[in-house]
Amino acid sequence: MRSDLKRYLAIILFASAILYHTSRAAVARAGMDRDTTSAVSGEQEKARLHIENWLLLGPIDSPLPAFHDEGQPKIDAAYMLSYEDMALEEMNPVKGKKVALLNGRNSPWKAATADTGSLLIPTDASLPQIAYLATYIETGRWMKIDLEAHATHPFKITVDGNSVMKLAKVNGNSLRENRKTGSAKIGRGKHLLMAKTVYVPGDTAAEWRLDVRIKVDAGLGETPALSLCPSENLSLGHILDVPHLEGAGISPDGDLVAVTMSRFIPPEGKTEKWVEIRRFQNGKLARTIRDVSNITDVQWAPVGKLLSYKTSGKDKGTIRSLDLETGSLESIVEDVTNLGHYTWGPDGTFIIYSVTEKPKPDKKGVKRLRAISDRWNHGRDRSSLYISSFPGGVTRRLTAGKHDTYVQDIHPDGRTLLVTRRYEDLSNRPYDVTELIITDLENQGTELLWKGPWLRRALWSPDGSRILILAGPSTFGDTGRDLPEGKIPNDYDTQAYILDPENNDIEPVTKNFDPAIVSAHWSRSNGYIYFVAEEGSYVRLYRYNPKNKNFKRIDLGFDIIERGSNIALNKPLASLIGSSVDHPARLYAVDLIRGKAHQILDPSYEKFRYVRLGKVDDWSFTGHSGDVIEGRIYYPPDFDPQKTYPCIIYYYGGTSPTNRSFGGRYPKNLWASMGYVVYVLQPSGATGFGQEFSTRHVNDWGKVVAEEIIDGVIKFLGAHPFVDRERVGCIGASYGGFMTQLLVTKTDIFAAAVSHAGISSITSYWGIGYWGYAYNAVSAANSFPWNRKDIYIELSPLFAADKIDTPLLLLHGASDTNVPPGESNQMYIALKLLGKEVEYVRFADQNHFILDYKKRKIWSNTIVSWFDRWLKGEPEWWNDLYPPLDTGPQSKQEGTKRPALVGHR
Repeated sequence: MRSDLKRYLAIILFASAILYHTSRAAVARAGMDRDTTSAVSGEQEKARLHIENWLLLGPIDSPLPAFHDEGQPKIDAAYMLSYEDMALEEMNPVKGKKVALLNGRNSPWKAATADTGSLLIPTDASLPQIAYLATYIETGRWMKIDLEAHATHPFKITVDGNSVMKLAKVNGNSLRENRKTGSAKIGRGKHLLMAKTVYVPGDTAAEWRLDVRIKVDAGLGETPALSLCPSENLSLGHILDVPHLEGAGISPDGDLVAVTMSRFIPPEGKTEKWVEIRRFQNGKLARTIRDVSNITDVQWAPVGKLLSYKTSGKDKGTIRSLDLETGSLESIVEDVTNLGHYTWGPDGTFIIYSVTEKPKPDKKGVKRLRAISDRWNHGRDRSSLYISSFPGGVTRRLTAGKHDTYVQDIHPDGRTLLVTRRYEDLSNRPYDVTELIITDLENQGTELLWKGPWLRRALWSPDGSRILILAGPSTFGDTGRDLPEGKIPNDYDTQAYILDPENNDIEPVTKNFDPAIVSAHWSRSNGYIYFVAEEGSYVRLYRYNPKNKNFKRIDLGFDIIERGSNIALNKPLASLIGSSVDHPARLYAVDLIRGKAHQILDPSYEKFRYVRLGKVDDWSFTGHSGDVIEGRIYYPPDFDPQKTYPCIIYYYGGTSPTNRSFGGRYPKNLWASMGYVVYVLQPSGATGFGQEFSTRHVNDWGKVVAEEIIDGVIKFLGAHPFVDRERVGCIGASYGGFMTQLLVTKTDIFAAAVSHAGISSITSYWGIGYWGYAYNAVSAANSFPWNRKDIYIELSPLFAADKIDTPLLLLHGASDTNVPPGESNQMYIALKLLGKEVEYVRFADQNHFILDYKKRKIWSNTIVSWFDRWLKGEPEWWNDLYPPLDTGPQSKQEGTKRPALVGHR
């Protein structure tokens, strides 16, 4: 028996040895090995990867400065290493790509291979030289990498532009004598490792060598891949760090487009703004206006080639005009305190501008509120209008009084203004009222045309005989409603009307037109009205003929018309900023007569040149009501239908549709690039689908919407077996954050949830948020905490916090005035007292949106790392951002298997 046992143990040991050596061979074939430290040391096993293939730029002659040997500091190899002769973070190494050097020369990136363990950089120069080395690191998950480098000459290494290590002085001629280590944290995707090294003849070894190795925790189950190929998945940097199109205005003759652009400058995220003057037909650059402090409000004067813009510093602003034909620059108004928007008169001889008057600071710290709006920080500010001649700059105040005054339009004859005043009126929804007034510019007399709710915009017709009004369905009683009797319309569903000021007749233009109006332009060139309108998840351009009442959609070839787009004043031309689910914003020149658009500028081309994007498919379902609920699916770039993927569900659920724009604050393409299938659905209540659809938002507060989301997710999972139903997360913001909290009180289908600026108690949001009561004038029309407890309590997630079992991440700007941070505070307190899995991250000095560059990066990474933790079982990134706490009950550090799909509780 004992001999049999010995033979059995020997067989096991022999087999184990074979398996061990086989695995070592497999690792070696993959170009890596493993360092196994003793158990006594407590260190984890490391997988080591040797960088054998590089892209090499250089060597490039870099002679020391004249008189370099005089005085201090010493000019030597260390100085050459620290001197920034090129911006490493802006490099995009590609084999064969040439880099411009001094004296009109250039040098290409070349492939270079290490020989016996290190890379030999060829040199026989008598002058000092520099060389750059680059390789790409790609990983499928977040990880920390350790780097070890040996060199014969000084070097420094960065990963994604961030310093990892630097060796400024070598100690001897041997490669192994000069060792340096460092580490970097990298997320899923591709990362650029770059090395700069310097060679000074006679300083050290004759040979110029560098050797770099990477180590990662073998327990992660993944080793990075190295390549020289720049092709990569979308990253957060692609969304934040590209130039953004902010506006595009067409000159009166249709020849030029003034393009306002901005960008963040890494790593601090300072904002740079500038204006490019381009040819309308081909986008060719004619001129650039830079180095102007806070340039905004760029406009063309209505005649000539005169461009105007506003600059600001501290509390003062200046409006300047630039004549592109003569080059003359002059100020129209200068150093005006609290200067606002301005509008050109129709003949270019004057401008109308606004100035905000602020009350004197209250030193006593005691304030008696005068009205509901007096709760706001700006509640006592007053906006008034002024006129200034051009040229000359003679000014006069046009309006005063106790209410804000805003310009809507200037009459085509230049004699009168169309202005609005808005003020509190608690007698009816929406608890404020707007006056539409004609003001005479000669004697400043006024005529009240109309007074009522929900008015948003008013424009004169080209001949000045009628007024185009954008307003809610209820603005003119039943005139604009397209609903069954007894239904309350969603007054955020903007409609268009034409008012005859002579007899106050109102003509509803869009009553039977389902898309919701975003903006309008009444063309002087052909008499058509052009509407930018939400149509489902698209934002499209429509042409309306006031004579035959006919709408015609102009197909442009992209999904979304972005803000800042422009239609020419006197020409049938448009400069439109357009994006789609598969590409960022680009600038298009549009011929409105032919209905043709062509691209004239793509500011993100270079940044996106090698970006891989996954496909996007539409996917809709039929809800319990029998209506089709639209949606779409974002796939990972390397999608394989035979595999299973974690999934993120995104929704808003409020009154606005989740449109098909690219990127943004909730970048679905980015989440897909991180290895998630992303499903976006558009439940009932949104504008852009017709009044009957949008009215479902009124007095619902998530009751129907939650049912539709749960129903849609269950049907989506049933129809797509490549989605792992045990690894599904959900996310929403603002009203969508409320929906997240409400959903997890009703269902266990989600393994993780994120609520940004979410509402936990409808009552506290209604009374504490700046606009809570005003928003509820639509979403809870005629409903209040004292007469509709079924809404304010039963639909508030806080009152069902004990039913939440889904790990919930709460995010909030600490200075949010729309949805105050107390909404997350009280949900966090409730869940902590209940012993639930909850995390709460607040962002100082941020309002409803996280706009600060550095904080936005952390905010975005917080979201994805939360999902990685719970949907992928990868807690390392989250734990790096937010190390586990030592006090209180220990939180779970990774996702766990979810119970079987149960749907509703």
